[in-house]
Amino acid sequence: MTRSYCAMLLASTAVALAGPVAAQTMTNQTPSSAAQDAATIDDIVVTAQRRSERLLDVPVSVVATSGDRLERLNFNAATDLQYVTPGLILGDANTPRGQGLRIRGVGSNVFADGIEQSVGTVVDGVPLARAGQGLADLIDLERVEVLRGPQGLLFGRNASAGLISITTRRPTEQLSGMLNASYGSLDEMNVGASLAGPVVEGRILGRLSGYLNKRDGFVDNRLTGQKINNREEYGFRGTVELRPTDALEVLLRADYSRRDNACCVWSVRRFADATTDPRPGAAFLSTFVGPLETGPEARQIAANGEYSNLVTSQGMSSEVNLQLGDYTLTSLTAYRTWEQADNNDADLSSSNILNRNFGANDLTQFSQELRLTSPSDQPVEFVAGLFYFTSSNEGNFQQVGRFSLSLARLQNLSVNLTVAPGVVLPASQLFGRDVASDIDVTDLAAFGQATWNVNDALSLTAGARVTRTEVSMNYARTGTSGASAFNFLVGAAFAPLAFDASTEDTNVSWRVGTQYALDEEQNVYASVARGYKGPGFNSLLDIVIPAGVTAQNFTRVEPEVPTAYELGYKASLMDRRLSLTAALFLTDFKNFQAQIVEFQPGSSIGSFAIRNAGELRTKGFELSLAAQPSSHLSFGASLAYTDATFESFANASCPRLGAIVTTVGAACGPAVAGGPNRTSFDASGLAVTNAPKWSGNAEMRWETPIRNGLGAFVQANLYWRSETTFGLYPANIPNPTIQDSYGILNASAGFDVGDNATISVFGKNLFDTNFVSSIGDLPFDAAGGLLQFVTPDSRRTVGVQANLRF
Repeated sequence: MTRSYCAMLLASTAVALAGPVAAQTMTNQTPSSAAQDAATIDDIVVTAQRRSERLLDVPVSVVATSGDRLERLNFNAATDLQYVTPGLILGDANTPRGQGLRIRGVGSNVFADGIEQSVGTVVDGVPLARAGQGLADLIDLERVEVLRGPQGLLFGRNASAGLISITTRRPTEQLSGMLNASYGSLDEMNVGASLAGPVVEGRILGRLSGYLNKRDGFVDNRLTGQKINNREEYGFRGTVELRPTDALEVLLRADYSRRDNACCVWSVRRFADATTDPRPGAAFLSTFVGPLETGPEARQIAANGEYSNLVTSQGMSSEVNLQLGDYTLTSLTAYRTWEQADNNDADLSSSNILNRNFGANDLTQFSQELRLTSPSDQPVEFVAGLFYFTSSNEGNFQQVGRFSLSLARLQNLSVNLTVAPGVVLPASQLFGRDVASDIDVTDLAAFGQATWNVNDALSLTAGARVTRTEVSMNYARTGTSGASAFNFLVGAAFAPLAFDASTEDTNVSWRVGTQYALDEEQNVYASVARGYKGPGFNSLLDIVIPAGVTAQNFTRVEPEVPTAYELGYKASLMDRRLSLTAALFLTDFKNFQAQIVEFQPGSSIGSFAIRNAGELRTKGFELSLAAQPSSHLSFGASLAYTDATFESFANASCPRLGAIVTTVGAACGPAVAGGPNRTSFDASGLAVTNAPKWSGNAEMRWETPIRNGLGAFVQANLYWRSETTFGLYPANIPNPTIQDSYGILNASAGFDVGDNATISVFGKNLFDTNFVSSIGDLPFDAAGGLLQFVTPDSRRTVGVQANLRF
């Protein structure tokens, strides 16, 4: 789909907000005729400030999406949220450990276990320790709120770029239930069900929900016949609501989910050849792999290794709400575990260059929050509390193979190699290393935010949070049993290493703001906030620690500190038939924590590492509208513009193409004639990767009664994003990691049978638009080889869906 075509579609429906079109979580309408009520926009109630408020009244940029809307769109994965929230972008990787979400161009897509996430995820008030925990299924939800900008002040942990707040459905006082089922292309089957109602009338309520999602893989392994990047997941959640007295409420929640997928593999976008790497004797992976489908639409590999990803997540929480007069005292206690293990064949070949590329995590976390909330509509409203969090993450990683294309080719031919006088490397010899890390984090915080309603129009807000963070890491690297020849190839960088490191930090984050009501349905606001993301450690240590530098100082990563400025406007207009929100923002990040590739001096083998990038600035605006012109028609659109730039980033990793730059003094070129090329360059002034300047979505729904409770509907959803760059390249090297702008159109049509049943047909990506979620250097290939992460959303899928309710 061309950019102009997508822009026309967006413009043609730019009269509504995609989020609030269907996020009707609560209504508060004045009495009117039934016809008039049906043609007004319901209030959306959110908890962005830890109290229930109309979205219109919250001085924060928030996109709220109801669970009902997600079900109607047949969206059931957390990654689907990017299609209804402009400015929310998924950062893809070959394991859940490296995946993450970005807001306003900023996020943490890192493999290191010792680094917090910039975009936090909170489920029913409980913060999750790792980004991978939040990439779960969306089932039986009340709503999802995407809060832009620093949000750590009120939500437990340190969300320096933004927050995904997920609220599940509570038990009901009347017996109720639902069953959602869909079947579509790639044998995709999604089933979700829930049952809720009273256990003891008025005193004990319960809710039980579960889901099962399955889909065939869409990447073919030509050697094994395996379909990779499939989906096989299931889970359960139970909630018990106790009401011992009118002043006391207790919510007990427990959940369990399991994911067992053959994933996550990339495909070959381009093999290196003499046009991309003209150096004599350069080894080209294509001659080693053999004929293989390549290009932007490639969904094929030829590998003999294992692809697996097993994730188990479970937890329980207790939320106690005690009414103390008009005040509410809340205690939220939670315990969670997250276990995951994955492996991929990183060389995508039939030879064992790196077949064993294994990683596992065993994470446990405990949190306790005490919070006091004042009544609303008072001259002074406040929220204040204490928060405690601790987590322990045991990581085990193993890499085994030959680590060299040339070496693997010779050993495949049964050639023994003499690597030193009297030392022969057998053709069967593999190299390997094992890494074990144990990372413990403790946070202790006191927080509070108060709003002074000066008069009916003007209010002033101020809040602060004092956070004490302690992080410790126990690290041990050893050679894999039976692979003692490892260091002959890669040198001392992979020699045995063991050390302990610890760090601590105390921070004060804060927020001040003002809000002015132009009338009962319009207001403007302005705020300044200082966020925080704590210190950590680079647990991806694969190079020699420089002489004279301690392991602790070499691996420590400084805290990331954003300062955010925001100016916004919110309104409900035309007798509640039209709503409008707009926000201008600018955020400066100091010591942004970035994932780079480091090289051992004299070695061509790079390793992921986490370093502070200096300064990053993101600025732009967000605009959304929602309209309900009649009881039959609703439509909407939203648009986000983001300009995210590294203001200071002196040591960005040179791309592999930098190795063939011969101009002395050029970025990533040699410092002197004939000398080795630099491995890093100054990326100051370059745009942040995976941060499209423009993104938007539009949505329309038309429904009409037919007869005897039967109704019909048609709805469509459009998502669009502008050109995206996935890699940092200096100006003297053409950047091949650019994804062109694209749009995808989803639609469905069906029938409603009263309030009890819906049956529909749906199509996703109806124009069969191809796109990828990431582009990068192809491992073990020469300069110019590129990989890409493909997604099931990049092909047309169709199916049927049924929803039953009572």
